[in-house]
Amino acid sequence: MGGSRLTATSHFPYRDLFDECFHVYLSYGMTYEQYWQGDCTLVKAYRKAEAMRVRRANQMAWLQGRYFYEALCDASPLLHAFAKEGTEPYPYRDEPIPVTRDEVEDFRARQIEKQKEDFRAFAEAMNAQTKKAGRVVNRHAE
Repeated sequence: MGGSRLTATSHFPYRDLFDECFHVYLSYGMTYEQYWQGDCTLVKAYRKAEAMRVRRANQMAWLQGRYFYEALCDASPLLHAFAKEGTEPYPYRDEPIPVTRDEVEDFRARQIEKQKEDFRAFAEAMNAQTKKAGRVVNRHAE
């Protein structure tokens, strides 16, 4: 008898793959019913959502490390073996590190305004010095 080797008792090869992946998708938050009986496109959505969670957790761990590193660097003047009496650490930052697009844009706008204010104050101080120096020169000329 030639013909197909498939019989009613044949093993379905994809079943093993589905069984192997089942626990993974359970860990992603899928239920038994969603995995085995739900829409087959759900697994793709759960896989993408898990990738997003992993990226977010990695970003948060990196950000925490950055805060820790910055705090350690800010305290480093005190840790120097030959630090002079009265050495102070750098102050801790006044606000969190901006991470969203809106936070970054707001931070940059505030930085630009601060730089403008600093430049105005510098220009006013220089103008005041110039006027004062001009008056002194004029007095000697009299």
